[in-house]
Amino acid sequence: MRTRVRAAPAALDVRLALVERYRELGAPDQAGRWGLAVPGLATPEEQDRAARLFAASGVDESELTTFLVLPEGSALPTEVVALVPEIDRYREVFQQKAYTRWRGAERPEDRLGDAIEGALIIAVCSWLVTLAIVWGGSILGAQMTGFARWAAMLSLTFCGLFSGMLAFRRGSGHRPWAAVGWGAACLALFVGVLRLLALATEHDGVIRFAWEH
Repeated sequence: MRTRVRAAPAALDVRLALVERYRELGAPDQAGRWGLAVPGLATPEEQDRAARLFAASGVDESELTTFLVLPEGSALPTEVVALVPEIDRYREVFQQKAYTRWRGAERPEDRLGDAIEGALIIAVCSWLVTLAIVWGGSILGAQMTGFARWAAMLSLTFCGLFSGMLAFRRGSGHRPWAAVGWGAACLALFVGVLRLLALATEHDGVIRFAWEH
């Protein structure tokens, strides 16, 4: 039917039939595009959607006559001329949205992901700092066993938090087996932490294992 309108832009009955067809299909943008050639035919919603369509298609004012498939030599209808500022406004809106998407400004906030990254960074850094301090103390001849065990327990705590958050994330992402694996790791790590705390409680703050008695 669009081909028939292009072949005979002045054929009002064909254009009206095309507009009604688009209305039946629930496409107000296309109904507005083809209906704006007939004064009073396009509804306010169809005019607004047509303005969005023109802006998104990159059609400027000089090309509207061709885009609307108006009869040769026809001037732009008054309703179309009145839409030009709205077309320009939508064009600016679309350009701004494209720019912000390109810059990543509309990236959804992922607080859980940020927390997981933070826990991982802290866990890795705590292990590295512990190794550096223990190594340095050993070189200087200092007794570093107690410090190393408490620092290791702290690192295990952060690793447990990291595993727990990953288990939650995998579970919410419908990956049950991954969630079970990370959950088991979290449980094992916190069991180890609780055991170390129990040993420290038994020996007045000193983490001492059974074979050291």
